[in-house]
Order: sequence, then structure tokens, then C-alpha cells
Amino acid sequence: MGVASKRWGTTAGAVVGALALAATCATAQASQVRAPSRAPAAALRPSAAGQGDLTTYEYNDERTGDDTVDPTVTALSANATWDDTLDGAVFGEPLIYQGIVYVGTEGDSIYAIDATTGHVLWRVHVGTPASLSVVDAAPTLGSGCGDIDPLGITGTPVIDTSNGELFATEETIVGAATWQDIRHWMFAVSLKTHRELWHRDVDPPHANTANHYYIPAEQQRPAMTLFDGRLFDTYGGLDGDCGQYHGYVFGLDETGKGQVYSYQVPTQREGGIWGGGGAVVSPAGDLYVATGNGSSNTLADYDEGNSLIELSTTLHRLGYWAPSNWVQLNDQDWDLGSASPIMLPGTSLLFVAGKPSAAGSIGYLMRQSPLGGIGHGAFHGPSCTGGGVFGADATDTVGSQIYVYTACQNGTEALLIHATSPISFSEAWAPSTGTPNGSPIVAGGYVWALDWNNNLLYAMDPTTGHVAFSRSTDPLNHFATPGLGDGMVVVPTQGGVEAFRTAS
Repeated sequence: MGVASKRWGTTAGAVVGALALAATCATAQASQVRAPSRAPAAALRPSAAGQGDLTTYEYNDERTGDDTVDPTVTALSANATWDDTLDGAVFGEPLIYQGIVYVGTEGDSIYAIDATTGHVLWRVHVGTPASLSVVDAAPTLGSGCGDIDPLGITGTPVIDTSNGELFATEETIVGAATWQDIRHWMFAVSLKTHRELWHRDVDPPHANTANHYYIPAEQQRPAMTLFDGRLFDTYGGLDGDCGQYHGYVFGLDETGKGQVYSYQVPTQREGGIWGGGGAVVSPAGDLYVATGNGSSNTLADYDEGNSLIELSTTLHRLGYWAPSNWVQLNDQDWDLGSASPIMLPGTSLLFVAGKPSAAGSIGYLMRQSPLGGIGHGAFHGPSCTGGGVFGADATDTVGSQIYVYTACQNGTEALLIHATSPISFSEAWAPSTGTPNGSPIVAGGYVWALDWNNNLLYAMDPTTGHVAFSRSTDPLNHFATPGLGDGMVVVPTQGGVEAFRTAS
């Protein structure tokens, strides 16, 4: 079923006047690595988040979306307190650390922005983004593939607070503007010197060959994961599932040195890993990813499409699970992995739900390890009856009750988890108004989610779904995730980033 995991570690104010004015306010081929400016840090895991901090997607490696340190929000400015236009769209969740907002853009830049004023403190431009016309010129693609133009930094970066460095993955042009010149690079930026420290090519061998992998056909959309000194990111395909691509997971030491580890989903093509949370880390220190549709259409040829995959930190497969109808999901493009899995706090359980199928939209609840194989070891029940789950979910414990908040197409839904044997879940609430369909977070006493169809921000009561706050935003991207910290709710937009001031 797999190889034993090689562990790198055991585990992981008042708002003066503002609210009074609220009505108006596999081993890859490496490019040359530039030497890091430091020795490897002794504390390899990021330190615990302090008040106001959001240093990795949805607050932690388990991707619970639960901010356990910021105070309860009692008021929210009626309009954006500040609104920055940057050099490209922001698809990732804004990070917040020590009063500064950090975002990556499709213009291939990292921005540092004062959380209170919105003033841009500095910018590091790390490459030249790839235009969609150049991407679509690659073999097996063609006009109409993809829905992000240009492609630069799409996934959420991660910050290591122990050494003051930010890490991300970019799509970039390294030579002339042709499809053969497109690469994917992991890179590091110093938060102290505001300089790029290193970059490393994380495209696998045999790239740009008909039977393997066309670099332009791959898209790095999910968040980057930093666990015990190693970086992990995941790959899927372009909108439309066009071109010759595979789902991949890559791992690299955060110094930028050493072996690039990789895991390829063993499909003939497809099997993308594109849910917003990317590689999720269990309390035991293993990685879990959810895949989309593979290419197999026969039960005898299981290809890990529409599956949960458990991996070691050296990216050896430890286990897998797939619903019994995985072939039908493959055939109909009903991705289990349209949302990444999440760990449930205080339990050994994980939850995953994806696109709707012929049986409706289904959620799955199961024990983390060992996974049960095809059709075994999971409770399943209806989830998101008005549409599928996209991006990432969140979870919270209120008293003794565990809730999961799913990013449903027709609005946030809450499920009540029954964690004792037999494990199960039931619907607790659907949103009382509106359709907040973006990936939720739980922070400041509310469930926050964006409606990326109608450009709205919602704050909902965690136990009832009552909408406490609703605010208009700038145009939003698919699966947009807000961030809360340092007295601000920060929203990624098609033009940059904006923020709403809170009071506690």
C-alpha cells in the first residue's frame, strides 16, 4: 500500500473614528539555484500564529480555516477602508503578518502592503507571466484553454516566521515569448531585504513531449504548504481539462537546495490536484491531496482519479481512497477534488466533498489513516444540494459540536459532525440570505465567505447561518478566499486587493 513515511519532525484597539464614519468608509530538472543568504533555521516549522497573523492558507497546515486567536468582531466598515490596484489579479488568499498584507499577483509580483493604510511598502517582481495566447500555442492545447490571463502567481504563498521568508510558485517565461519557454519556479523572497533569495525549476523530467507532459498544460493553482522545513505544491490542468497534463505533487527543502521530490498521479492524463488548499498535513505528519477526474473508464484500471491520496513527506504513496463510482466520476468530469480535504480538529477524521454527480452532491467523512481503498471506510451523505463544492472548506468547534462549512455553489452550508462511532454528519444550516460560494474561513466569531458571482462579502453566525454583515466588493475571481487579521478583513480581487476595517 505504500512506503513508510520518513518524518522531518514530530508534528507539526480601538478603531479611532473609523466605524463612526462607517457609512462612508518526481525529481525535476533544476535551474541554477542562487545561494540563500542564511543558514537553515533551527526551528523548521513556522511559529504559531499570533493575533492578527495569517501566514498560510486558511491559517494552518490542516486547512481548517479556523482563526483561534483574533477577537470577536463587533462592527465592520460599510465600505472598503482601502483598495489597491496592483499589477495583476490576486487569486490566492491574502496573508497577514506583523501588520503587513502579502499577496502574489498574476503579474508575477509579490507585494507587501500596510494593513492599516493600504500603502504599498515594497514589491518584488520575480518573472514574466505567460499570456494565455502563448500557453494555448502549445501542442494538445489550442484556442480556448484556460481562464486566467496572464498566468503568474496563482496559488497562495506561505510565510516561514522563524526566518522571515515568503515562498510561492510562479509560471514564467524564461526566454522568448514562446510556449517552449514557459516554466514553473518555486522561489523565496526575504521579508527583511525584500529580495528574491533563490528560485528552482519544479517541472518534471520529459517535459514538453507528447507522451508525458506539456508544461503550458499544467496550472499551479492551490496553496503552497510548508511543513517541517519542506515546501509542497500541487498541479492540475487548465480550465477545460485540455492538453497533455497530470496531477503532480512537488516537494523541496525551503533552502532551495537538494532533491526535488515529486509524485505523479498515475493516469494516462488528467487527475489534477487543484482544490484551493493543496497538500493538507495531518497531525501525524502525512500529506493528503484530492484529485479530479482521471482518464480511466474501467474498474480494472484504477488510476487514482477522483481519489484521496495519502503521501509521506518524501512523496511516497501510503494509502488511497476512492468512492465506488470513481469511473463514472471520471467519465463525467465530476471532480472529487474540486475542493481540497480538511482535517477535523480534535479527531482522527477528515472530510472531502466535490462537484455534484448523478446522485447529487456528496460529502465523505473518514478516518485519516489507513485509508480504506476503493469504496470502503467512509461515511457519505448529501452536501450542497444546490450545487457542488469548489475551492476549500472550513471547520470549527463550538462548545462540544464540530461544524464543517462547505463552499457550495449556491452558498455556504454548515454540516454538524457526529464523530463517535458510527461517524456521520447532518446539515446544520444553509445561508439565510445570498449565495456566498467562495472558500470560507472562521474568524472573529463569524464564518466569512465571498460571493464571487455577485461581488459580495458575507459574515455568518457559525451555529445558525444568520448573516451579520454583508458588504459590496470589487470584482472577484473564482473561489476567492478572504483573510482576517490585524483588525482588517482583506479581500483578493480581479484588480488587486482591498480591506474592510473591523472593531472588537
